[in-house]
Amino acid sequence: MRSAGGPVRRVVVAAALAVALGLSGCAAGSEYSPQTASTLQHGVLEVATAAHANDLAGAQTKLAALAKLNDAALAKGEISGARHAAINTSIVAVRADLTQLQDQAEKTQLQQQLQQLQQQQQQQKDQKDKGHGKGKSGSDGDG
Repeated sequence: MRSAGGPVRRVVVAAALAVALGLSGCAAGSEYSPQTASTLQHGVLEVATAAHANDLAGAQTKLAALAKLNDAALAKGEISGARHAAINTSIVAVRADLTQLQDQAEKTQLQQQLQQLQQQQQQQKDQKDKGHGKGKSGSDGDG
């Protein structure tokens, strides 16, 4: 899993940065105020920070908060419908990436747990076989 950690984070951070670039690209335009852009960009930064820390669940939570900020900005008339849709499209893409990464992480964790259980089971079997071997040699002498 260690080898996947770097690329995993890079993928999510790149996706989050794509959202940020989309936001900053319009900050200069008249589609929304610098304050609204800053609020949304802060949300993107929180997603990227959590993803970079490999906190995928936290990144999902931050992404949900970002989606709410985006919806609230639209409801207040602070961003255009087109800008809201573009940001939402990016959020959906990042959410899909995060979900896939979480699924992969859970699968890897389950595989590791299964491997540990198999090793423990094999060790117990080996110990049991050794124990029976000693008992048989002792009973052979009795009979």
